[in-house]
Amino acid sequence: SQSSPAHQSNSVSEEMSYKMPPLAPPPSLMAILPVWFMTSILFNFLTPLLVNMVDNQDVTFLELSVTVSFGFAILRHQGLPLLPPVSKLPKWLLLGMLHLIGCRCFVWGLRFIPVSLAQTIRASSPLVAVPISCAVFGERYSWQVLLPLLVILFGFALSVGVDVAGTNLAGCGAALASLCCLVLVNGGSKSENNNPLSMQFWVCMFAWLSLLPMWLYSGGPGRLGSLDCDRWRLAGLVLADGAMYYIEQAAQSQVLKELPFVSFAVTDTLRRLAIVCVSGFLIQGNPCTPQNGLGILLVLSGAISYNIMNARSSRTSSVKKSD
Repeated sequence: SQSSPAHQSNSVSEEMSYKMPPLAPPPSLMAILPVWFMTSILFNFLTPLLVNMVDNQDVTFLELSVTVSFGFAILRHQGLPLLPPVSKLPKWLLLGMLHLIGCRCFVWGLRFIPVSLAQTIRASSPLVAVPISCAVFGERYSWQVLLPLLVILFGFALSVGVDVAGTNLAGCGAALASLCCLVLVNGGSKSENNNPLSMQFWVCMFAWLSLLPMWLYSGGPGRLGSLDCDRWRLAGLVLADGAMYYIEQAAQSQVLKELPFVSFAVTDTLRRLAIVCVSGFLIQGNPCTPQNGLGILLVLSGAISYNIMNARSSRTSSVKKSD
């Protein structure tokens, strides 16, 4: 029997509702992405200035101290809880410790490998995010979706001019450990349905509490007290660096909440590319060679291809479910 026009119209509408993916990111995401990228660039510009004045461990402690202070004030102002639920305390403590371990491993690894190689290893986060996304969030990806991730990684390596000659295994292992900690913290945070500002504060607070005993035991107060430098300049750098770190982490938490896990990892790689381009090529004046330019194009084309293939895959899955 022939279907009525109304029934056909409903069928078409249902099919269209499954086939049409969102044409643009939500306005909130479009507003927060520039903030995330810009504060990341400024943070990566300020941190080396601070490292030249104080010990690496002191830099981490000072950054976390300012970040936690900002977070405490913001949460109190907005009436958000300063502590997670008691049942979730062990998890957030673990995430804070992983955050700290990731930061320290990355800095320690830079003693043995160049920054370009360390950043390339961390830029492979989409490849690590895929198995975590499958295990924790139940997401599945076809090879057509995963292939652009390899293009992004290869392009990032070209864009930063990575040189693997004489690679130090300890440095690479530290960068890889830092990467795994980073992805685990992001995955653990995304699996919880909390306010992004609260999640950012809890991670940084527990990281700071984990670092505090080690910093005190290693003579941190004495090192800071014996510094022979311009104290006002140091205080200004610490405040500016910590503020950028707080805003960056808060914006990252918001983006993490808005995007699927692997899509977030791809966006994070684009953020790293922006840091390389602005800090390396514009601020530091490093020459952008044809190899670097090709790498940048590969990263951008890989990200675009990933989004296209992911949208097609999601649309196909939705149609199958409707059938």
